[in-house]
Amino acid sequence: MIMTNSKQGERLKRFVFSFAAGVLLLGATACAKRETPTVAGIRDKVLYRGNATEPESLDPYLVRGQVEWTIVGGLFEGLLTPDAATMEPRPGVAERWEVSPDGLTYTFHLRAGVLWSDGTPVTAKDFYYGAKRMLAPRLGSAHAENNLFFVKGARAYQNGKSDDFASVGVVAPDERTVVFTLERPTPFFLSALYLFFPTQQATVEKFGAMDDRRNPWTKPGNLVGNGPFTLKDWAFGQRIVLVKNERYWDAANVGLNAIHFLPIENAQVEETAFRTGQLHITSTVPFSRIDTYLAQADSPLRQVDDRGVYFYTVNVNKAPTNDKRVRQALSLAVDREQLAKAVLRGGRQPATSFTPPGMGGYSAKARTAFDPERARALLAEAGYPGGKGMPAIEVLMDSREYHRVIAEAVQQMWKQHLGVQVTLRNEETQVLIASKNNMDFNLARGSWNATTYQDPFYFLGAWQTGALYNEAKWANEEFDRCITATWTADAAARETAFQRAEEIFLEEVPAIPLFYSTQLYLASPNVKGLLEKPFADRRLKLLRLE
Repeated sequence: MIMTNSKQGERLKRFVFSFAAGVLLLGATACAKRETPTVAGIRDKVLYRGNATEPESLDPYLVRGQVEWTIVGGLFEGLLTPDAATMEPRPGVAERWEVSPDGLTYTFHLRAGVLWSDGTPVTAKDFYYGAKRMLAPRLGSAHAENNLFFVKGARAYQNGKSDDFASVGVVAPDERTVVFTLERPTPFFLSALYLFFPTQQATVEKFGAMDDRRNPWTKPGNLVGNGPFTLKDWAFGQRIVLVKNERYWDAANVGLNAIHFLPIENAQVEETAFRTGQLHITSTVPFSRIDTYLAQADSPLRQVDDRGVYFYTVNVNKAPTNDKRVRQALSLAVDREQLAKAVLRGGRQPATSFTPPGMGGYSAKARTAFDPERARALLAEAGYPGGKGMPAIEVLMDSREYHRVIAEAVQQMWKQHLGVQVTLRNEETQVLIASKNNMDFNLARGSWNATTYQDPFYFLGAWQTGALYNEAKWANEEFDRCITATWTADAAARETAFQRAEEIFLEEVPAIPLFYSTQLYLASPNVKGLLEKPFADRRLKLLRLE
């Protein structure tokens, strides 16, 4: 059974209907050789791309997903940017930097002449203000866990244990210098800053308090950024339009004049839009079309490792998943090999641990497995032999085909191997986020991608007690101690601590890892600058049309 949020369903129906009507109109006028948006876009250097769903926000301190980061990364630029081919740190707003011999102090020197989109100078104070705002307790930025929490005093300040921002290791001694002092040596700190963007104090506070999550400073006409593009339009449920920022310091090397993002949640509709000249790039590929595109010569299909894991977060405080044996049984009853290679295909690999392989040379020794016999025994120990008497379980997911196909496959495995009846609860993305925040779920779909630093901390560190990405609200003291022990320059000690943390995680099952993901999308051959590298489609500055 699949339950669908009614408002979301009606909105999706309206969007699909309006798009289908557009396709019919296109077909009816084809004899007149009507110019498609993609053809016009090549001439005008305007890119049209699918964006999967409506963004949660465009505030760089509140966004959390790929949908948002792709857009926000075009509106803002940080001190550093990742090399498109190697993901190594390259100059962004900072032209150079130094690291102290003890690995605790990072000093960045800003370029001269960098401007905001309103023509005012970008200074070190904008990064200082950005850090203060990101860490503001009331703002509740989960993103801080991936970058500024490595800075001295940052976690304590955001958690309200200190109300003096001077205790945080961020200073701007002059207009072009930013200095960070870290709590402990953090080998990947430079790449952790890829998605730490400045914000302009005057703009933010013109429209509300710096720590008000509802502050409308990111609306069209309000937002002031420092990236290669600016926000021209945001018609909810229809499009977001970015246009080239002529005041960007490297505007001469920005290849596009504009980008239109269309929030098409239905993969079939999006693929039709691609084939009929409405899109240059899609966000995904319908499952029914993967094999067709794989078989094509000169296929538009792009298949790229995206350094990610797809999983189900488990509410460890709600029956019956508050029983570790139930969580273990659910995990052991998933045939990940079948799910990844038979159901999903497209290069996905079964997730035998939570951390994907290759993160900083780390490879987890602890493994989860497909063991339905052991799963049934654990479920019986928990008091639910053959699934009898077990309270109802729901899997919370959003409306895209991708998530539905995964959920239906896992649902069938649990029914077949455990006798457990599971309901799939389908909600619009914004409603789903609220349900997660309210802990209104047993299991909820999730996916993380190492878009910045390539280190196991990215995946395991987020499960510390009280961490904002720890949506299971799981707590384990030994696990926390292991994660704390990874904050060292001693590679052997870090390896030992991560291995033990992974072992605890797989034993306690606050989340069920399902598969290591790949990015599958369609791209017109007219789109240039797309490397066969992780997240290349997000490097908006480098894309062009020919």
